[in-house]
Amino acid sequence: VKVLPNPPAGVRLATEAVCVMFQLKPVKKNDPNTPGKKIDDYWETSQKEILNDPKALLDRLFNFDKDNIPDRVIQAITPYMEREDFDPVAIKK
Repeated sequence: VKVLPNPPAGVRLATEAVCVMFQLKPVKKNDPNTPGKKIDDYWETSQKEILNDPKALLDRLFNFDKDNIPDRVIQAITPYMEREDFDPVAIKK
């Protein structure tokens, strides 16, 4: 997955959500559709911070303190949870 320059939308969405939960900052990139506008791109962050070491990612996920998630993270992750395409079965395909 890490070497994919343009991963499937579900993979991109899932890794973006993990970055949000781990409070990792996205890379700001130029929006190809709107000149002069920047967009958040989590794919580069995902590759560098979470996909570079699968064992470390699993350890981090298993040890994630789900009972003490800061309110700002809850607010940031809520839109992902409400998306219809944020579904493990759909992403797995």
